[in-house]
Amino acid sequence: MVKLIGKRNQAHPLVLRNAKCVDFASRRLNTSTLLIEKGTISKKVTGRGLRIEGGIEHDLKGRYVIPGFIDAHTHLIPEGIDMQRIDLSRCRSLDDCLQKVTANLKSAEIAFASKWDDASWRTNEMEALTRRTLDKVSRTKPIIMRRICGHYAVVNTPAMKYIPPHWKIVDRKNGRLYEDVALNLNDIFRPTAEMLANAVRLATEKAVRLGITSVHEISKPRYLQALLKEREKAALRFSVYLTRKYHNHIVQTGLRAGFGDDWIRFAGTKVFVDGSVGARTAALKDPFQRTRKRGKMLVSKSRLKRLVSSAEESGFQLMIHSIGDRATEEVLSVLRSQVPKGNPLRHRIEHLELLSDESIDTLAKIGLIASMQPNFVRCWQNPGGFYERVMGPRYQRMNCYKTLLNRNIKVIFGSDCMPMGPLYGLYGAVAHPFDCGRLDVACAFRLYTEAGAYATFEEKKKGKLLPGYFADLVVLDRNPLDEENLSAMKIDAVMVGGVFKYRRNAPPSA
Repeated sequence: MVKLIGKRNQAHPLVLRNAKCVDFASRRLNTSTLLIEKGTISKKVTGRGLRIEGGIEHDLKGRYVIPGFIDAHTHLIPEGIDMQRIDLSRCRSLDDCLQKVTANLKSAEIAFASKWDDASWRTNEMEALTRRTLDKVSRTKPIIMRRICGHYAVVNTPAMKYIPPHWKIVDRKNGRLYEDVALNLNDIFRPTAEMLANAVRLATEKAVRLGITSVHEISKPRYLQALLKEREKAALRFSVYLTRKYHNHIVQTGLRAGFGDDWIRFAGTKVFVDGSVGARTAALKDPFQRTRKRGKMLVSKSRLKRLVSSAEESGFQLMIHSIGDRATEEVLSVLRSQVPKGNPLRHRIEHLELLSDESIDTLAKIGLIASMQPNFVRCWQNPGGFYERVMGPRYQRMNCYKTLLNRNIKVIFGSDCMPMGPLYGLYGAVAHPFDCGRLDVACAFRLYTEAGAYATFEEKKKGKLLPGYFADLVVLDRNPLDEENLSAMKIDAVMVGGVFKYRRNAPPSA
């Protein structure tokens, strides 16, 4: 039986015996005993030679212990909101989606459905989804169908009436919403305070079950407010990046990166420079297959320059969304002249799915962090899959993790919640269809644990099983250094701050 257990703060010293601790950097296992006090690993000794009075002991019986996963790109609160809406992720056709929306129509004043993915549909029906299609389902109740990427949505006529006229990239005739308006639909169809509170609980519980102990969360003030209000129910650690819309307001407050505590801290500003592959809005140098579309640049070069200048002056780290090769070249042309040598603020670029050789050179020279999502490979990059259909031969040059690492570029892994799950995503790196991206299993695990801590200046607190580090760890049922184990591997337990938050079977006493 799956159970979430434990309070946030550790009450008593804890001893974990017979733990096979995994070091992904050295690719070694050591059977160790860990002493955990006040949420931190205070001692680590080989074998069983550690005794403590008044502590609680757990015998892990030779199971494998790794540092907790750090998901370096999440939208956890929106994920929790979507968990309370109509879920279209399992639909395999447009008709499947419409049937599910119809079935939920009576119980909802507004039918908000999300996570549909045309890449998994049996036929290419994306163009058939329009305002008129949804009007056939209902002409009285608003219906919203937002794609899994969040960058594209289709609405019916009643829902379109809610979309203010100032939003750009809106095809009102066909009910199609792109980029900012699609990404910010929760500001138009606002979740209630109760939904937000539930979202914090639902999404953090889901993350912990998947072995995630820290997230780099893209957020906005209303979500952050809900997170702070429900912080005792949030069973993991948050580094929060607020979107560009709020950057100037944050600067005016004097807030600096790192403000907060070990559980919730402010990290920097998130900016979207282009769209997504799925929405056909990623900014490409050459068009998507069988179209003239080359995607969209969402921020002008002059505005990006002002943002980088402000971030450098204010000590803010930038998290820059850039998927297409055209977008990334534009971003790098700005950063090249404005970021000091060594990238002291540790600015990062998200996704970087398609890169030119010149861009890779520039990434390495500036010292930028490449924040990437191996689950995208598993979902869409296999031969004959979605990326090949929409990108053509270029898909073989996408998500080249090994190439970047060979240039000494710092790579970190996250999920973008599409879907969450490090064990799911890691398979995309280890079984990458092309050599440019294929990693050995130890390297892939390191990018999902230790590497992410560097991006938020927490490499001396997170990502290792050593004295002085947070007691954030995951217990696995089999050896993660053996690639053959990856597909069947299960998470037996998850500890955050010295407290077991999840255990697959009966919970230990805590």
